[in-house]
Amino acid sequence: MNASLAGAGLAALLALFASRTAAAVDYLELTDFRLIDGTGAAEHPVQRLIARDGVIVMIDSSGQAPTPEATATWTRIGLDGAWVMPGLIDTHVHVARFPDAHRQAERILQRAVKAGITGVRDLGGDARALAEIERAGGRGELIVPHMVFSAMLGGPDIFKQGPTAELATGRAPGQAAWAHVVTEQSDLRQIIAEAKGSGATNAKVYGDLSPELATRLIHEATRQGMLSTAHGTVFPARPGDLVEAGIGSLAHAPYLVWEAVDEVPGDYRMRTKGPWKTVAPDHPRLLALYRRMAERGVTLDATLYVYKAMQSYPGVPKMDWTETAFDWGARATRLAREAGVRVTTGTDWFEPRDDFELPHTHEELALLVEAAGFTPMQAIMAATQNGAIALGRGKSHGTLEVGKVADLVVLDADPLADIHNTTRIRFTVRAGQIVQPQ
Repeated sequence: MNASLAGAGLAALLALFASRTAAAVDYLELTDFRLIDGTGAAEHPVQRLIARDGVIVMIDSSGQAPTPEATATWTRIGLDGAWVMPGLIDTHVHVARFPDAHRQAERILQRAVKAGITGVRDLGGDARALAEIERAGGRGELIVPHMVFSAMLGGPDIFKQGPTAELATGRAPGQAAWAHVVTEQSDLRQIIAEAKGSGATNAKVYGDLSPELATRLIHEATRQGMLSTAHGTVFPARPGDLVEAGIGSLAHAPYLVWEAVDEVPGDYRMRTKGPWKTVAPDHPRLLALYRRMAERGVTLDATLYVYKAMQSYPGVPKMDWTETAFDWGARATRLAREAGVRVTTGTDWFEPRDDFELPHTHEELALLVEAAGFTPMQAIMAATQNGAIALGRGKSHGTLEVGKVADLVVLDADPLADIHNTTRIRFTVRAGQIVQPQ
């Protein structure tokens, strides 16, 4: 082939590539709505919001109206005064702990987007299934929430029975990269490296760990660039130990109670025996804990819903301790927020009970208002901005601002007037793509 023909062939290939690239550009324009942007700013009317390839480039006078490429697609939707808020983020789900982990998780997550959930943090499941779903979502083959998933790490006893022993079908309990036993003799550098290799970006520090071992584990996870989450108490490591070690998030507000006892038991099973009737949420040690959490930027994944649900969930025997734990946890969550702690919306019981129910994230939102004394705006911030920060994505997600990903939900009623109106979904937008409710 002579040089001129080769040059012509290369030019044709470049032209073809350029045309396909231009054709890939996709614009979404929403007009005439009330915006709740997730920052805490007052709701206000907006005439135009434009997203380019899933990223917001203009909101009225903020940003600049783009000039579309000749081959670009442009979708314009008038909302006739509807309400628009960021998509919801659930910071405590377990969608891949079922026998058929991949199929079940995919189904739960696809339904979740239709229900306004655009981000989740999975805190314990089969990483093989979650990694495959995350990759498919990234390639656009599935429309699922943006996802952070975790490696569950703890002492030998936590893997002996129950769901924690079933996170890695085909592997010995506690011997998978994403569900691994940790002891004083463990090579933490290797364990964290293998956890990262499974695709997990969050280390969940679960239970039966001394303060010293928990600290070493959190430090190693941080050193290798992982986020970290722990139950409020890891037994015998107390909340304050975890905060000082640099934990990113604490889960389950009722478990914070152990900060105020003189000696924390070493048995993780004691988590259901908390001294909620004898230790007040405003105990001086707890007030100091909330302040320290705020200072260190530790988010609180309150999970009020799961304690409420266990009092009347169909097919589950009533657990009397959960009623006391719920009441205590709701008051502690209010005090933590008042101290400046970023509270997030995590359910721990995310998946709906049937095909007609929404994910329980909406119920967690309502409980923050009705039981923990949040205003609807504060609850919305917990489910959007704070959730994105907990997932390590505060710079790109969680609020509706120019430069952020266009994850949002369009509502037919005002959630600031009634927080239950987050269920009045007209449609969801996930990274600029419209998803109709089921």
